[in-house]
Amino acid sequence: METFLRRLEILRYLQQRNAANLEPAGTDQIIQHLIDGEYVGEEERDEKSLMRLIQRDLKFLLGEYDEEDDSYFNHFDLRSIRGQRKTLLWEVSPYHDVSYEFEKMPSFMALALTLTRKHLNQVLPSAIQNDLAQLFFNAEHKMKQSERKLNDKQYTRLSNAVEFYQRGQSLRTPDFDMHTLDNIYQAILNGRRVKFAYQTSNGRKEYDVHPFGVTIMLPKLYLVGVKDDDARDGNLEEFRTFLIHRIEDLEVSRFSNVVPEDFKLKEYLDAGNTDVLVDRDANSYDLEVDLYTQRGSHLLRDLQDSPLNETQSLNEISDGHWRLSARVKHTVQLRNWLLALGAQAKVTAPQIIRNELSDYLSAMQQHYT
Repeated sequence: METFLRRLEILRYLQQRNAANLEPAGTDQIIQHLIDGEYVGEEERDEKSLMRLIQRDLKFLLGEYDEEDDSYFNHFDLRSIRGQRKTLLWEVSPYHDVSYEFEKMPSFMALALTLTRKHLNQVLPSAIQNDLAQLFFNAEHKMKQSERKLNDKQYTRLSNAVEFYQRGQSLRTPDFDMHTLDNIYQAILNGRRVKFAYQTSNGRKEYDVHPFGVTIMLPKLYLVGVKDDDARDGNLEEFRTFLIHRIEDLEVSRFSNVVPEDFKLKEYLDAGNTDVLVDRDANSYDLEVDLYTQRGSHLLRDLQDSPLNETQSLNEISDGHWRLSARVKHTVQLRNWLLALGAQAKVTAPQIIRNELSDYLSAMQQHYT
């Protein structure tokens, strides 16, 4: 049975790589995947012995050689390809039906599914939640019945050991209508526009929107899209963000959604498009901040581990004096971050950000004098 499951997992792994447009896998990659997925025991992990074992598996799966067709015949659509230095690479058609039961689900997969259910269940479409219900149940069963024989107390401890959290002041997640979120997902999936009412500071307003994606920025969820008026004018980069908890009476339109094929929500977010500009100033500036802190401080380590962006540099000017430089936009998020640094930071450039910080602090001070 172990041999059968291991060979079935080899086929499934190669199929998934092909479906994801990854290169054919080498034997070493297959072996590492089987080790990570606990498909080989500790007693089988001698390097040479394991290589021979998997080579036998692959030879078995490849089937018999047909001299007339100069190819191997097997029922799995498994193919071998010559790589560099006479190595063999392996692939399986992504359309071939390969599946396996949850009893041999790797522990790392079971843990991933358990955490997915815990943290993302509230934002997954309802239909997907229903489809995954049995899979989530199986994952929890696997965790409880794993080789480590977790008891209920240990399982609860593990499940409670990973959490999402907001940096800074924690705020409560606003309530939103799951039906609204479901319809947004449906529109994105089927390439349709959405019409809805939105509660603005000036009252209720109607929108006809081409939905591009959903962004989870704790503690809130946002719909990212383009108004139909802008789309008709060819302005597909005039993005708007809508708080999902303020959307009411949303309907999926019968009209098609216009989304560029090369649009990627992550690239949009990485470019800072959800940041709030100060005075609608979209220019970029060379920021310089003098930091007064000792080597090895939490502030320096944070900036080294999590830089502002790829342009950041951090240089020591003298003992206890550092200079941070980066190319940034003038945003509310930047202002709040600079203010949070307190007395250990002084902005030296550009003047426009210095002036805005000074005016902001003066306005704050008036409330306390």
